[in-house]
Amino acid sequence: MKRIILAALILVVSVFAWQMLSVVKIKTIGNPILTGPLVTEIEQPFFLSLQKNTGLPIEVDLKTLDMVGVRDSYQLPMLKDGVFDLVSLRFMQNISNEITLNGLDVIGLNIDHEKAHELANAYAPVVDKRLQEKYNAKLLGLWSFGPQELFCSKPIHKLSDIKGMKVRVQNEHMGQFVRSLGAIPAVISFEETRSALESHLIDCAVSSAVSANSAGWLDYVQYYAPITFSSGVNGYVISLSKWNLLNQKQQKTLQKAFDKHSNNMWEYSKIVAAEQHNCMLGKDSCKAKKYRFTQYELSKEDNAFINRQVKNTSLKNWFELCNKEYPQCKNEWLKIAGPITGIE
Repeated sequence: MKRIILAALILVVSVFAWQMLSVVKIKTIGNPILTGPLVTEIEQPFFLSLQKNTGLPIEVDLKTLDMVGVRDSYQLPMLKDGVFDLVSLRFMQNISNEITLNGLDVIGLNIDHEKAHELANAYAPVVDKRLQEKYNAKLLGLWSFGPQELFCSKPIHKLSDIKGMKVRVQNEHMGQFVRSLGAIPAVISFEETRSALESHLIDCAVSSAVSANSAGWLDYVQYYAPITFSSGVNGYVISLSKWNLLNQKQQKTLQKAFDKHSNNMWEYSKIVAAEQHNCMLGKDSCKAKKYRFTQYELSKEDNAFINRQVKNTSLKNWFELCNKEYPQCKNEWLKIAGPITGIE
C-alpha cells in the first residue's frame, strides 16, 4: 500500500512539474501609457486577458516601455537577444534596425485610413520574412495609431509657413522629408516632446491627435495641419523561440486572437481620431476637453508639392537604402504598393 501511495504521489508531482514546465512565459513590452486610449483601453486589456480568452498555456508578463525605461528604438535588437519575447513594436522608431518597416508606412504618402490598412496588409509578408530571417521573430499583426499630423504653436496658413520652423519628428527618415519642406527637423522622443513644446525648443510636432492630446501637447499648440506625414502603423512581433514552443493548433489560436485584436485597433483608431479632431475644433459633438484650434487645409498646390517630395525624398532615399539590403526591394514594393497608392 505504501508503495502504491508513493507511486501515486510521484505521478501527481511529475504531472504538476510537467504542467509548470509546459507553460510558455512571454515577457511582453507594450506601448507607453501616455500614448493614449488605444493602449490603455484596447492593447493592455488584450494582453492581460490573453491567456484567459485563448485558453493557451501561456503566462503574459506585461510591462510598458515607460515602465522599463528602454528606448523604443532598441526593441528589435533586444527581442533578438531574448531580453523580451513579444513587443508592441514602434515601426517608425525601428526603421534603422529593419529598413523594410518603412514600406508599410512611407513618409508623406498622405493616404486615408482604409488605404493605409490595405497597404500595410499587402506589404506585411515582406516584413515578416525579413524579421524571421534577421531577428528570428514573427510578425503577429499590424495596427495604426491614426494619421501622424502637424501641430504648431506658430501660425500656419499655407505649407510654406513652416519654413524655418523647428519640427519634432520620430526619426531621421521623417526628418529628411520635413527638411525637404523647408522646416528644421528635431528627432525627439515622444515622452520628451511636451517639455520641448512648453519650453519653446520646438515650434511644431508630428504625432496622432489622440496621442498628442493624451500626452498634454495640445495645451502648447494652437494650429493644426491635417497632413498625414505617416499613418502611425505599428505591430506585434514575437520571438520564434517562444512561438515554436506552441504546437500548430496553439499557434493558430494565438494568431487568430491577434488578428481579431489588430482589426479592433484599426477600427478604434479611426473612431478616436475623429472624436479628437472634433474636440480640437471645439465642435458641439465633442464629449471631452474642447480646444479652439485653427485648422489649415492643404491647397492643390501644397498637395502637389508634397507628392513630389514623397517621390524625390521619401521614396528615393528609402529605395536606395533598401536596395542595399536586397536588390529587389524597390521593384517589389512598387509591384505591391503601386496599385494601392497610385505610385508607379
